[in-house]
Amino acid sequence: MDLTNFEPTRTLPGLLVDRSGREPDTVAMRYSREGVVQSITWRSYANRVRDLALGLAAHGVRRGDRVAVMSSARPEWVFAALAVQSVGGVVIGVYPTNSAAEIEQLLVHSEAVAFLGETATELTKVAAIAARTPSLRLVLGIDDAPPALPEPVTAMTWDALCDDGARHAGENPDRLSELVAAGSLDDAAVLFYTSGSTGAPKGVTHTHRTLQHAIQSFAGLYPDIADRRYDVVGFLPLAHVAPALVLVFTPLLTKLVVTYCRIEAYEDVLRSVRPTSALWPPRFYEKLAGELIARTKSWPWFRRRAYDAAMWVGRRVAERRWSHRRPSVPMRIAYAAALRTVFLPLRATAGLDRLRVAYTASAAMPESVLAIWQIWGLDLRENYGLTETAGCPVAHFGQPFPRPGFIGRVFPDPRFQVKVADDGELLISAPLLFTGYWRNPAETEAVLRDGWFHTGDLVERAPHGDIRLIGRKKDVIITLGGKTINPQPIETRLKESSLIDEAIVVGDARKYLTVLLEPSASTDAPSPDAVVERLRAEVARVNADLARVEQLKDFRVLPRPLDVERGERTANGKIKRTAVVNSFAALIEDMYGANDDAAIADHVRSKPS
Repeated sequence: MDLTNFEPTRTLPGLLVDRSGREPDTVAMRYSREGVVQSITWRSYANRVRDLALGLAAHGVRRGDRVAVMSSARPEWVFAALAVQSVGGVVIGVYPTNSAAEIEQLLVHSEAVAFLGETATELTKVAAIAARTPSLRLVLGIDDAPPALPEPVTAMTWDALCDDGARHAGENPDRLSELVAAGSLDDAAVLFYTSGSTGAPKGVTHTHRTLQHAIQSFAGLYPDIADRRYDVVGFLPLAHVAPALVLVFTPLLTKLVVTYCRIEAYEDVLRSVRPTSALWPPRFYEKLAGELIARTKSWPWFRRRAYDAAMWVGRRVAERRWSHRRPSVPMRIAYAAALRTVFLPLRATAGLDRLRVAYTASAAMPESVLAIWQIWGLDLRENYGLTETAGCPVAHFGQPFPRPGFIGRVFPDPRFQVKVADDGELLISAPLLFTGYWRNPAETEAVLRDGWFHTGDLVERAPHGDIRLIGRKKDVIITLGGKTINPQPIETRLKESSLIDEAIVVGDARKYLTVLLEPSASTDAPSPDAVVERLRAEVARVNADLARVEQLKDFRVLPRPLDVERGERTANGKIKRTAVVNSFAALIEDMYGANDDAAIADHVRSKPS
């Protein structure tokens, strides 16, 4: 793939048809089930997509229809996406953790005609709201049969639909090719719904063209990926834009081979596959680093001393890299020995010894976490992308072992451009940009102006040209797991209670959300403990309607009202979130307890004993 002059020529299903013709017996993907890894060839991949696509067409799914898929990361998600696109439809990912209310909201907003659910859990949720989704006509169960559904919704199993499709394929072997040939590069291919808001959802529309330019930018992270096989473990939810791009669509244009597995099993599968490519939210790097550090503490005395010496060398090599100074020859020799005898064996216990370059995105990466992996020899780099870009217009392309705190430079294709507005907002113009928010022209026009996408992120450019994120224009929270959450709808729900005057949700760069509550002055309770219990019930009430990632894991009662003079409110009474977080930092820390990032930071700074 020529990264600087790439131009799509075929739709995504068209790429599948071509690939299955050129490399029918090459491994296209793998999956781990009950500890056993099995392979799927390009021929088998295309045949499964064909049967499902023709089955969908036989049951009324037409060009332009929206089809929702609610499943863990597995080959069936991929087959469904390509089958829907083969008939000219638009696939919508639904998070397995979404509540019934959120599923209803998404299906109604998108006017989805079909829903594919993995197990009885997902199918029961959609059955509960099916009567209130007027466009829904077909519900498929991948592993389990759907429960009873109201008329006129048809309930079927995945296997039964594929059997129908196989019969149609036998009657007309060219039918799939005919359907695929009717597609256009500028047809909508996927709606990625922005996560975390319980208000009106926004469906980010990407076409076959924009997604392939997004793949182009991802391929820039691994420039030889079109010619050399890379292995990646796929466990993150495919409803999210980055996993969908990397794990579903990138293999169509590259030699990336995905091994799918359930998220509960990903650590075992990492050790089995030993991936050579990774793009994860910061939380996964932090979690694995914490586990590896803990492992070193149980090593025998001699091995522990060797690790301390290796860390001493590794820190100094990392510092020289960050200041663009070349380590001395003796230092390079010592580091090569530390890497071979200490760091790679340590990483091998997590299955990461073959991984040379890895990436993180979707949330702020603690600098200490990035530093420890670089010390251990993993060239871990931050990059920048949003649902609206799908790919990474800004990253450390060809910049090994970058200094923590920067997201890199613009992708090296003249069609990709960035600029910084007068107020510091990052603006992007590139062929990977989404085409608009689904049936929401007002929101689209607010962020796409004169060919530039207004990201809402505030940045600054360093003298050496790299870009640093410094904040956001809007009050949104990005958790350590990479979920973008609008706190205001959650706070509004809490303040519906007569017991609560003010609620401030926190959780930016944290594992989960918590909330600070200011009780109503009129709250009538016999004791402070009774107030706390009533507030706990109100938090539980709101949590019941939230997705797992949005749920409030703990709360604290503010010891005093928020104050204008302390800068916690504006003159007209609005909350100043940053000031509140600073004022009650100790109260917030109490809700999170031990912090992996702090432990890793101490480890990075500590001296050998």
